[in-house]
Amino acid sequence: MYPAASSMSAPKSRERFSAPDGGMTLQIDRADLGRSATTMAKNHFLLVCVQGLEVGKPLELVLAETIVGRAPNCGLVIADSKVSRQHAKLLWMNGYHVLEDMNSANGTFVGGARITRKRLNPGDIVQFGTAFAFRYSVTDSTEKALLEQLYQSSVLDALTGAHNREYFNTALSTELEQTPSNASLCLLMLDIDHFKKVNDTCGHPAGDAVLVEVVERIQLRLRPSDILCRFGGEEFAVILRTTTLPQAARLAERLRQAMRKQKFVVAQQGISVTTSIGCASLECCAPERSPEALIAAADRRLYAAKRTGRDRVVVSD
Repeated sequence: MYPAASSMSAPKSRERFSAPDGGMTLQIDRADLGRSATTMAKNHFLLVCVQGLEVGKPLELVLAETIVGRAPNCGLVIADSKVSRQHAKLLWMNGYHVLEDMNSANGTFVGGARITRKRLNPGDIVQFGTAFAFRYSVTDSTEKALLEQLYQSSVLDALTGAHNREYFNTALSTELEQTPSNASLCLLMLDIDHFKKVNDTCGHPAGDAVLVEVVERIQLRLRPSDILCRFGGEEFAVILRTTTLPQAARLAERLRQAMRKQKFVVAQQGISVTTSIGCASLECCAPERSPEALIAAADRRLYAAKRTGRDRVVVSD
């Protein structure tokens, strides 16, 4: 079920950090069970992704017990079929993190060796199953900020904050590999109608502001697991996990309505914006299951929406 816009914030005692693609999320409880607040402030204990979709992403660990797994209530959520629902746990003991497997199906590894329980040292390569691997690091605030900046710049569009085209290509290929033959995966291709007119009439700064707000309006209506990307110019793509074509069509209609119902206000000027959206699912591409086929199907329907009057959603050829 897709969310409506909300102004509610998370409780202060718990913060959730998530990748825009929803691949990994880390839920942090700031309680310190092992070291003083002074030590905690000086050091940051990280898992830096070195294998998988989110290479380079740093995740800060807590000084407490953290469950790692696929289940949404885990402290560190890895949304991958090769990861067990409760795969492993990270324990903070006497100033060190200890990694313990929880009878996972595909195993927990440190330095390539399968482990049951092992104390981690800086530089250790930790792997949960076969899809994701991390380097355990202890850093200061400056290095942590640099790692975060490098990761963000590598996967996000600098203007809008949506994922960039390179990330989209990798994410879509990964999703197709991980989606079982009996599961649904959908793609939306969304284009802002007559966007050149916005730039020509109001100026490029106004056009940029519209693009930023378009992304904000879309993100408010997506689930954490959905992946929003800037495909190019004024065109955006949304990858929808475990979503049927009728569900994708209903979401696309909500996105279309979100653009046209309220004007975009830039420099005290109201700008009317509409969008055309094409929807496709893996079923639309049968028997071929490839990123190219899924993109082509969604793109055909996007341009059908353009040809037939714009400001509409098209879900079939």
